This record gives sequence, C-alpha cells and structure tokens, in this order.
Amino acid sequence: MLDEFKMGPGFPEWTELGQDTGLDPLGMQRPIEAIYQSLLPGISTITLRLRYYSFYPWLLEVYSKSNPNTDMQEFRKFQRKAEALLALICAHGQGEVGVAGINWATRTLQGLGAKPAADVVIDFAAGADPASDEENYLLNKGGAFGGIYSSQLREMGLIRTDDPNLPIPYCTSAAMPLAEAYREQLGGLADVFLAAVEKGRVTKEELDKLHVMKPSHILPGSLEQSALATVLLGQNSDPSKSDGLRRETMTQLLLLAATVGRVPQTNDAKWAWFSAGSGDESTAEILQLWSLYQASDLFRLAYEGLLSASLRIIGASPFQRMTLPQVLAEVVDAAEIANDVTLEELFVALTAGQSLDDLAQHALENLLDAEATADSENQVRASLSLLAALFQKRSRYPIDVWNRLLAADHFQSFATEVNFIEGLLQQPALVALQEIIGQRVVKRHLWVASRKFRNQKAYTFLFEPEDGALRYRKPFTISPSSPRIDQAVQFLRDAKLLDVDGPTELGLREIRPQ
Repeated sequence: MLDEFKMGPGFPEWTELGQDTGLDPLGMQRPIEAIYQSLLPGISTITLRLRYYSFYPWLLEVYSKSNPNTDMQEFRKFQRKAEALLALICAHGQGEVGVAGINWATRTLQGLGAKPAADVVIDFAAGADPASDEENYLLNKGGAFGGIYSSQLREMGLIRTDDPNLPIPYCTSAAMPLAEAYREQLGGLADVFLAAVEKGRVTKEELDKLHVMKPSHILPGSLEQSALATVLLGQNSDPSKSDGLRRETMTQLLLLAATVGRVPQTNDAKWAWFSAGSGDESTAEILQLWSLYQASDLFRLAYEGLLSASLRIIGASPFQRMTLPQVLAEVVDAAEIANDVTLEELFVALTAGQSLDDLAQHALENLLDAEATADSENQVRASLSLLAALFQKRSRYPIDVWNRLLAADHFQSFATEVNFIEGLLQQPALVALQEIIGQRVVKRHLWVASRKFRNQKAYTFLFEPEDGALRYRKPFTISPSSPRIDQAVQFLRDAKLLDVDGPTELGLREIRPQ
C-alpha cells in the first residue's frame, strides 16, 4: 500500500486540511504579547484565582513531608484528587468562579438530588483519574497545576521543576511563607481535607466544614492575606525585575480604581494608560510601556481592519475572486482620498486640531462598528484614521521604551510598520496606501498563512491565490487583545486590596505616599 512507502522530501504527500480560524492573520501579536507578559509576570489569562498561589505551595510541602515517593505519576494522582476535591468544595453552597473543574463539580453535586443527607458520600476518585471512563474534572492530564498554575508559580520564583535529581516540583524559600500561612488558615481542617484526598471520597458534612478553602475566603489582615499580597505586589526580600514590574502595574491599577471609585475594567486601564503613558520625560516607565502596548495593539487592529475590508470586497465580487490590483483599487476608492496629497499631508489633515488619543479611541469605535455591520467603506476610513493617529503619536515614546518592540524579522510590529510608512510619506497618498495594503496586509497574510501551514499544518488562509487572482475562503473577526488586566484585578480583589468601591484600606496603604 502507498502509505507504507516513505518517498522522502520533494514528493507530494497527503495532508490534513484543517479548518483553523487563525487568531493572528498578520503575525503581529507576538511583540504585543511580549510587552504585556513582561508587565504582569506570574499572571496569565487562565490563572483566575490568587488563592491557588498559596494552596499549591502548601500542597507541595504536604506531599514532600508525607510521601517519600518522587515518581511523577504518583504525585499527579495525589495532586489531581486534591484539585477535584477543591472543586467540589467550591461548588458546594455559594459557588465560586474561576475554579478549575467547577463545572464537573457542580454537575456531580447536582446528581445527589435537591437535599442530600449530611452523611452522603461523594466518590471523586474516578473523576480525578484521567484513565477512568467516567467524566473527568479536567481533561488535561497535568490537571490545573500542570496545565495552568505551575508555569506562573515558577515565573514568580515560588517553585522549581528543574532539579534532575527530583522529578516532582518543589517549593523555593520564597514560597514557604505562603505554605505556612495556608496551613495556619486551615488548622485542623487540613487533616480532614487530606484524609478525603487519600480516600477519594468526601461527605456533604465535610464539604460544609471545608468551605474556608474557597478562593474568596481569604481573611483580611490574616497571615495568608499578607503573604499573598507580598508576593502579588513583588515585595519579597529579594525582588526580581519582574516582581518590580508586576508591582508597578498593580499599583497603577489601584490608583486607577481610586480615581474611578470602582473596580476598573480592562478598557479603563487601556485608554487611561494609553494617554498618560505618552507624556513628558517624567512619565513613569510602566505607563509608557502600557501606552506602547495599546498603541501596538491598535496598529494591529487598523491593519486587520484593512484586511477584513479587503476580504469582504473579494467575497462580494463575481465568483468571489479578484486580482490584487482590483482589490487595492476598490479599497483605496473606499477611502475617498484626494489625488493631489501626499501620505504625510493626508496624515496631517486627518489629525489636525484633534487629540491623538481621542481620535484613536473614536476611530477604533468606528472600526468595530463597521466590522459588526459589514460596512467596508467606513471600515477602511476608520482604519486609516487610526493609522494616522498612531503614526503621529510615534515620537512620544522614548527610544529605550520603543526598543521593547524589537523582535525577530518575521514579526510585524508598530515599530516595523512606522519605519515602512516613513519611507512612503512623500509619495501620493493613493499610491502609498496601495503599497501599505498590498505589501503589509494582503501579501503579508498569505506569507503568514503559508508559514503556519508549513510549520504547524494549520490551514489559516482567509483567501487563496488562484491563477493570478485571490479567491475568498472565509471571514474572520477582528478583536482587541486581552492583556491579563481582568485577571490582575481579580487577584487584587482576592488579596483584599480592592473591592466594588475601589481600593480597600489595605489597598490604600499601598498607594498612599509614605
């Protein structure tokens, strides 16, 4: 049979045609992600509750002291049962959000009926065992620790996983105050929890007792609350540069919350810092970096707006195919640009007499509205206005901040595109815009999609080259990035530094002048 033969490189072969949507059609997200990841280290989009940062150090210490077996599989069994039990605790009574396995736990408890007896036994061993035929609390064999939290705990310097003589993860000295604080918080209930983990069974009565383990039940002023706040705010005895950046971001969030008098949303921070971070030399570097992040993300959205409009124009054409010159001509025509202006003059005219920050925000709103209503003409105009505002804003970033955008050549960024556009400023705007869309948007997408297919076997083409033309394949939706701010805010709330009215008294202590 043919599939038994290895014909080697150069021969055609069958591949699987995936239906991947492609989350980054222009390959512009990596430099953007690198900025916000550096500003909120130890927090990710899937690390949803702060208390896991004290729960896991305690759990690792318990295991190291009670189990001489360093086999990773044995540790995983223990860890997964502990996580499944914690999910049941959090689903019982007043439910919690952001807990790994909470949906499974809720269904499990609902299966007991409306009013189960206090001594009813819930067997969760099978639900924690990835080899079981029963529904699992999490499909990832590494559980919440392996799949979500271990990398962030490691980034915060709380655990190690790189000892060749110790296959299982272990706590660093920085994590010991967290482990001890969690142990103190549990007191005698620790034995109840661990006994249930060992058996793989728990009663409703025991779940009632263990409610103090819920993520929202950190006591203000407790040893655990203080230890978590110390780590979150990078106030360890020997803080790293990453700790300092996280602290500065958290401080800015608390200051913003004090200004707005409520829990700040991601958009509150994005636009406030976008404006505040592009001031004079006295502006805090953390604000400059967050402003640069937002400018970079907005530039990506402007390009993706042009890509979306181009795609829609192709899709509306006869047979859903057009040549590149035809696409460019229609996109530029939608922009309604005068024949006798240079690109530089056009940018000046689009931004004259306006706040660049306000213009950028208004342009993004128009861009997203046009995307939602499939209005290609307004989408092109909004994208162009956004590009103009961002290009004019470029000089407000110090060179050392600007250099944070430097990345591998195959990534486009705010910096690479500013350099490209600067070379077109004296050209007629109509010609320059065609060059930008043709080279940096349309052809760029084809290059990125080809690279993904070659390296990842992911077929993400939005349109395909076909006999000298471009053939429509599928739509995509542009969307602002999510830079972990919501997760950071939730952590501040968990640490009792922030509530619905803004910073708590504990939070105010962190931002008051000393």
